[in-house]
Amino acid sequence: MAKRLLDRQVSVVEYMTSGAAIFGDGCGVSPAQAFHGIDPALLRVEARFSHAKRMEKITAVFPMTFRLLGDGAAAMVRAFVETCPATTIRRLENARQFHRFLVSRWMLAAPEPPYLCDVAACELACAAVDADVHDCTPLPGPNADGVLPRGLRRSPAVVLLRCAHDIRPIFEAGLEHAVPVRRETPLVIALPPGAKGPQVSEVDPALFDLLAALDDWCDPPELNAEPEFGRLVADLAAHGLVEVRR
Repeated sequence: MAKRLLDRQVSVVEYMTSGAAIFGDGCGVSPAQAFHGIDPALLRVEARFSHAKRMEKITAVFPMTFRLLGDGAAAMVRAFVETCPATTIRRLENARQFHRFLVSRWMLAAPEPPYLCDVAACELACAAVDADVHDCTPLPGPNADGVLPRGLRRSPAVVLLRCAHDIRPIFEAGLEHAVPVRRETPLVIALPPGAKGPQVSEVDPALFDLLAALDDWCDPPELNAEPEFGRLVADLAAHGLVEVRR
């Protein structure tokens, strides 16, 4: 009896996250037949409401991506719903799921415009930085001897992107006033102290590689021995790109 009830609950959830329930195209088994005693009209209302809330979260993360998708957005959303049923109510996880779907589609057919991949990746990075800034890995505490560890690491609230186009003008001036140039562009997305929102900045390739190498705490000998390196670290820390404990 319990198994039959669980199976029925699973079937209801699967139906309510399906294209048939959300878009009402009549495909698949009739809910009136499959879910005896449950009003199919109410299921469809709930399915469409849940879908609308999910897409509201996703479009809030990808406003420029959806504008660039243009008339193709509706078909893309339909394919996304049928391929990737909802599994969570969390905004960022839904956005990541949608981005993974987009990337899988673009591996089969290049997007138009070609810089759409970079724009979507950057919008997701901005959302991740904004969401994670208050949920970063805490600084390590004292060890067994009561000694605080020393070191340097990249801030967990920083995202590094290697883009094929310089998309910064889009985030600075908007879609109407920018045409990204195709060139390899190393970008850092961060939320500096005092900033009202995530900042998208191009950095020198050598600095990008340095930040990429600082995934975990390390204690480089240059930190105290080389004044120039120390000044660089201090500047990066002031901009919220690294965390330092001396």
